[in-house]
Amino acid sequence: MSSFAETELLNACRVLFGSDVRINRDFLYYIQPCGVKSAYRRRAKQTHPDAQAAPADDTGAFVDVNHAYKMLSAFSADKSTLKISGADSAASYSAAPQRPTYQPPRQQRYQARREPPPRQDKGASALPQRQLEIGMYLYYRGVITYAEMIEALVWQRRQRPIIGSIAEHWGWLSAAQIRRINSFHGRHSRFGRRAVELGCLSEFQVQVLLRHQRQIQKRYGQYFVEQGILSNYQLERYIYEQQLHNSRCKPAQR
Repeated sequence: MSSFAETELLNACRVLFGSDVRINRDFLYYIQPCGVKSAYRRRAKQTHPDAQAAPADDTGAFVDVNHAYKMLSAFSADKSTLKISGADSAASYSAAPQRPTYQPPRQQRYQARREPPPRQDKGASALPQRQLEIGMYLYYRGVITYAEMIEALVWQRRQRPIIGSIAEHWGWLSAAQIRRINSFHGRHSRFGRRAVELGCLSEFQVQVLLRHQRQIQKRYGQYFVEQGILSNYQLERYIYEQQLHNSRCKPAQR
């Protein structure tokens, strides 16, 4: 089992994705191999000795990029089997991040305009021939960056009511049971799995809670509207095109 310190992973993200991206635990939780590879290719071109005006033996930045890529590739390939070590991380990154305090979106440059400026849409030809979630669809079309896709996932998670609160409201759990579940460190990291393991909830109840949680959370694409990246019309158009694309592609093999 591989083991990485949290600070090493965060520093590796900064090397590949740059200082303009907000790097935190949530970013690590959602990072995907395709995003790591895309960031690596861009940074490798920028730091390769052949592309630099510096002497050919000045390869420090390029070496750092390669080291960061190998570390994040191993981490993102299978988070469920990787262990994060070090004093700055008490739990595995297979666990969901703690729910941070919601910060309202910053005022955007084009927020006051009715129609945001168009982005460089790569067109349908840039899409892989498989079914895609809306975030990946927008990313492959070139409408959003990988960092914006991650930010939207983090934003959606912040809006999502936690299932413990829903279960307490429905009378399925007491406050004492919720404290017991939160303090239990079994082999399962997620609240629902720990609740089942402790006998506080059934598998069926957890599935009902998760389904209700998804139904009442804000739509993923709403983030891009609130940030001024897309208008409501543009978002609906891309969702329609995504559905057409998925209808033509077979579901991904598992």
